[in-house]
Amino acid sequence: MLVRRGVGNSVDNHWFCSRHCVEQMVRRRLIDARPVAAGIPTVPPMRLGALLRHHGVCGAEVIEQALEAQRGSRLKLGEQLFAMGAAEKEGVLRALATQAGVGYLAVIDTDTVREAPGGLSPNAVRALGLVPLGEEDEGRIRVACVAPVPRRALSAFRRLTGWIPEAYLVADADFQTLLRNYGIDVDGDRPVRELTQFVQTESLSDAAACITAAATRGGDTTVTAARWEPYTWVRVQGTSGRVEDVLFSRPSPSLEAGLSLVEGRPTTFEEGPCPVVTTSH
Repeated sequence: MLVRRGVGNSVDNHWFCSRHCVEQMVRRRLIDARPVAAGIPTVPPMRLGALLRHHGVCGAEVIEQALEAQRGSRLKLGEQLFAMGAAEKEGVLRALATQAGVGYLAVIDTDTVREAPGGLSPNAVRALGLVPLGEEDEGRIRVACVAPVPRRALSAFRRLTGWIPEAYLVADADFQTLLRNYGIDVDGDRPVRELTQFVQTESLSDAAACITAAATRGGDTTVTAARWEPYTWVRVQGTSGRVEDVLFSRPSPSLEAGLSLVEGRPTTFEEGPCPVVTTSH
């Protein structure tokens, strides 16, 4: 009778009698979310200096000078070589891509990101460290990133979207250019779907309340979580096709332990704007 009257909600094929019960489930899952696997390389990667020499980017003496300069500049080796004028961008990218086993782009096209492919928001791509380059094609989507390759973020992206991301390294400056241009052609009249909005929070209560609101809006829903430190990305999908995302920035271990102790404490759900609620598509 409760189901027929619309009082209860079905989440992940489990029926809950109230929003409070859904929220308690969500709090437990946020606390207990396990990290995604980063993948184990089959062979140890070659050192970047050796690859740079192998590709003829620069010699051993120049690399030694760059390593010495790094101690004061704290730059990555490739950035240090750029700063010294000792290496070309494409040569360093090629060596980094070989080391990571991914592709690279020496030249970027900002037109491919201006309409926010993948439906993510600028906040989302900044948190992930990944910029989709065009829409998905047969379950695959190209994404740009900088070295070192954010493998856990790639695993989280694949788990939550269901798409296989194909990573391409770009220079740090080019990545920032892609970030600045991502989604700038999207306006409020965009048809079919809106961009998901990721807002970072360390408030377990806020995150749980917002995920609960999304889960109880769409009838039968599924809730999927992917964790890579310090974030937990939660995607709520309804049977109507509605999708809502929330990004939870996990608190420190000591605070998280304290939250675990009070997890069963009743909380009050209030309708209205919530700082971590996302728009849907």
